[in-house]
Amino acid sequence: MVEVIRPSEVPTSKNPRGEEVRFLVDREPVSVVMLTLPPEGRVPMHKTPVDVLFYVSAGEGEVHIGDESARVRMGDIIVSPAEIPHGLNASENSKLEVLIIKTPNPRKPTA
Repeated sequence: MVEVIRPSEVPTSKNPRGEEVRFLVDREPVSVVMLTLPPEGRVPMHKTPVDVLFYVSAGEGEVHIGDESARVRMGDIIVSPAEIPHGLNASENSKLEVLIIKTPNPRKPTA
């Protein structure tokens, strides 16, 4: 069965830190969330117990992983290893939209 998810049709909600998100996939092997930050919005440094992939689908900003930072823009993919602090900042004049893929899903217990 083909499952098509159209992020623009998924309602937005707030994650525990208050950021605007769309929960797209929530299964045991993977979690996929669309995060939207307004200009100058930020996700503070935090750790996750699993690897995280960020795909910048719109805008530009800066990603911080451990002690390193990099400018990112639409089309970039960033890899953040498990247990390494990471955070995001949107640029001053651009919202930042990021597809966040976590595997395995930290919210689902594995068998």
